[in-house]
Amino acid sequence: MTKTKLLIAAAILSVGFTACNNENKEAKQDAEMLNMYVDSVENATPVYTVENWTAIDNGYQERALRAEKNLAALTAEEKAAAEASKARYAALKAKYEFTIKENEATAKLNAATAGTSPNFRKVLRDRLFGEGKIGDDMQFNFVTGANILSIYQNFVDAVADSKNNYTREDWDEINVLYEALDTRKNEVEKDLKTADNLKIAGLKIRYASIASTHRGGTKVKENTESKQ
Repeated sequence: MTKTKLLIAAAILSVGFTACNNENKEAKQDAEMLNMYVDSVENATPVYTVENWTAIDNGYQERALRAEKNLAALTAEEKAAAEASKARYAALKAKYEFTIKENEATAKLNAATAGTSPNFRKVLRDRLFGEGKIGDDMQFNFVTGANILSIYQNFVDAVADSKNNYTREDWDEINVLYEALDTRKNEVEKDLKTADNLKIAGLKIRYASIASTHRGGTKVKENTESKQ
């Protein structure tokens, strides 16, 4: 009878040991699958769309749940590796979600501005000095003693042609450009012919007359329209 009890106890211990080994093996496999999955996401070429991220996250959650189920059966080293994978995934998630939001915001902005008129400053600069001559850096190196008279002439003629159509912002930009042109004139003064200098003086008087008459009138007109 005692022998029989011993055999039964041994059998129970054997089954328990086998079950424990199986549980440990399964836990280790699940943790390794989680680690491998995070590795694959890190190494894949990112596609920052909601659809792609949803698929990635679904795959992660499925593996994370399996790994969590038998977490207690892992060794301390294996647990640390699993926690490191979770931390890496959290960083990936933050990057994906941030980039997706940025891309969506950019797409909305592009859609909102599609078909709008070109930047008014660029339009003015191209009209007054020639296309592409003046960029955002406001460099006037292309203006020399030899060509400055023709540049003043084109500037003043263009302003005269459109003086009735300029807004207050246009006039502010025109004045900035005019002052920059005058500064450049001072730099190339030594290379100017006397006759050209005299003609430029006449153009400056003409511009001053146009600006004083129409720039102030534009402000009055805009103020009146805003009150209405």
